[in-house]
Amino acid sequence: MTPLPGIKPIFRILLPLLTGTLVYLSILLAFDTVESMLDDFFTRELFFCLAVSLLLLEVNRRLLRLFEKKLVYSSNFGKYAILLISTSIGACILLVSGLLIGYFSWFENMTEIAIYTTELKIFNGIFLFVTLLFQSHFLGFYLIQKRFERALEKENREEATLDRNVNLFHYMFNPRFLMTGLESILLKLQEQQMEQADEAIILLSGIYRHSLKTQEELIPLEEELAAMQDMATFLNEFGSKHIQLGDLSIPEGFLLVPRTLTKLVEAIAYSQLSSASLPLKITVEIHKDQLNVSFPSNFSLTADEQLYDTIKEVQQQYLWLEKQLTWNANGSFFIHIPLEKLFQPPADNSKSTLSISSNPT
Repeated sequence: MTPLPGIKPIFRILLPLLTGTLVYLSILLAFDTVESMLDDFFTRELFFCLAVSLLLLEVNRRLLRLFEKKLVYSSNFGKYAILLISTSIGACILLVSGLLIGYFSWFENMTEIAIYTTELKIFNGIFLFVTLLFQSHFLGFYLIQKRFERALEKENREEATLDRNVNLFHYMFNPRFLMTGLESILLKLQEQQMEQADEAIILLSGIYRHSLKTQEELIPLEEELAAMQDMATFLNEFGSKHIQLGDLSIPEGFLLVPRTLTKLVEAIAYSQLSSASLPLKITVEIHKDQLNVSFPSNFSLTADEQLYDTIKEVQQQYLWLEKQLTWNANGSFFIHIPLEKLFQPPADNSKSTLSISSNPT
């Protein structure tokens, strides 16, 4: 892929014709000879302008190709762009001046340059403008294209990073929880407590099935609450924890990031002290489109950082929603989880309107 856009052959023919004609008209306007143009438009001067335009645009095109490998989007781009424009200006002055001197010498028999100094200045000024316009067009097009490609690459990298983080968040499990669960199942099997072993297998498989099957960005709140209940039950019966979940009868119609509650309840269980006589009471309620999870602070001396690490991990999953998961500790520990409302299509009132309008008056 070449860094600079090419010029199609048809445009290499049409562009000099258009440019030469416009230059010819500009020169006539400069010398106020528009009336003579109406008498004889196709003069020798017109063909001279067309020839100069053709040669000048070809020279500029070749200079672009000559600098093509140097003009890469880097810190040296400005230096080579200035060098290209300076070279193009020099080439334009030499080419236009040489052709104009030759034209006046061969066709007008004027050997003294001082006689047509004004013509030299006007021709060079107009063709310098054409040269700068030509080179600026392609350099500007290249810059815009490269910046767009950089922005697109950055977005793709951010999207890929987000996908990786989401996948890690969904499918990476706490090895401690997994090993505890497997050890509990093995222990129940060795003790010949088959019913409890089956219950542990069902609970553990339900928890992991919920995590592995969930590939959506958002899921209904009631599904996550059910998985949270399974997690708490498993930790109570097979993880030597004592958790009491409050009323989970939450209104429907809310969405949240998958595995939010299962990860939090696991971290809460391992970071807080609890016993049969002093169970850990976790309250879940909705307030102003936020799910508030609260519990009395009773941190373990060895696993207190697990809760904070998990909260930071969950916070990262809410960045794409442009919402912030927050927490505060003031006697009780509060975690405020942002929720999304499930889209509800507007109700169709056509039938009721029709029935009302059909009532006899």
